[in-house]
Amino acid sequence: MPITRELSAEGIRLKKLCDAVAESVSVSTSSLVGDPASGDVLEMGADGTPTKMIDKMAEDAALAVLEDSGLGFAVLSEELGKTTIGDEPRYFLHLDPLDGTFNAVKGIPFYSISMYIDGQDCRFGYVFDLAHKICFYAQAGCGAWTEPSHRIRVSEARSLADFSVAAYTLRPHTARIIRLGDTVRRIRTLGSSALELCLVASGKLDAFADLRGGLRMVDVAAGSLIVEEAGGVVTDGDGKKIPFNGDMWQRKMFLASNGPAHRKLLDLMGGGNL
Repeated sequence: MPITRELSAEGIRLKKLCDAVAESVSVSTSSLVGDPASGDVLEMGADGTPTKMIDKMAEDAALAVLEDSGLGFAVLSEELGKTTIGDEPRYFLHLDPLDGTFNAVKGIPFYSISMYIDGQDCRFGYVFDLAHKICFYAQAGCGAWTEPSHRIRVSEARSLADFSVAAYTLRPHTARIIRLGDTVRRIRTLGSSALELCLVASGKLDAFADLRGGLRMVDVAAGSLIVEEAGGVVTDGDGKKIPFNGDMWQRKMFLASNGPAHRKLLDLMGGGNL
């Protein structure tokens, strides 16, 4: 039986749409990966960071598929900002058409597309590893999955001394990461928050911490649902649930973990309060 047996009929439709978007983005950007010219800056994006050529190609490809779908979307995209597709938007979509632009431009095989779709009766998260052609997805209440493999679960690690954590900090506040680094087994910074969250969901990492205090919702919306459906916990730096309410930015720290040591990780992050 196909993995999608665990999704509702609406979830199956949304997954097929996300698959089509991911395929379009993959085709449109594949020839640009590793090409320095793909990093040429075209304009400033809605998130306040430069939009590079490869970002624009990815976003255009994603939006074209959404427009052809016949469905209505209110879209929050990292490059374009807020836009509407269709006359009567049925869904709110957090879209990051290319998460890990630096990696893609440099030819480092760790970058993705991230989509979080919020409808009246269905919440759906989808992340596609563009370098390895692997998707991760979850529907609220239906678990988290990867293809072509299986259902995924967070790790069972309980001791911070055994934890492998993906973590981000920001100059000139790089000291924020010291307490965390002195406690856990290892820290990695891989360059695609959406994919790193999927590694937490699949038990390959034990936590993901963003200590920069300037969280872009489109980066983490889909991955957050996938982590939660895999049995993990996602909060801001104060331990509060994060509202994905259409704001591009939330000036907060962020933590996703397998759960058992979440409070201890928050305490370590407290040393880096803004």
